[in-house]
Amino acid sequence: MSADPMPAPDTVRIYQDSLGEWRWIRRTSTGRTVNESAAGFPSRGAANADNSFWNQDTLNYLLEQART
Repeated sequence: MSADPMPAPDTVRIYQDSLGEWRWIRRTSTGRTVNESAAGFPSRGAANADNSFWNQDTLNYLLEQART
């Protein structure tokens, strides 16, 4: 009997939108969106703090920072 493989973790991407605001989006390994920021933020740090509040299960996702 073999153990089930571990599912691939979700990915949270923090990025700057076309208006210059920072946002985050969480997707499964299959690309399905499961959560995203409801608003834009003035800084990457503020978007990251909002992500940390809404996605407290940090062991279940990878954090991807967009380059600026």
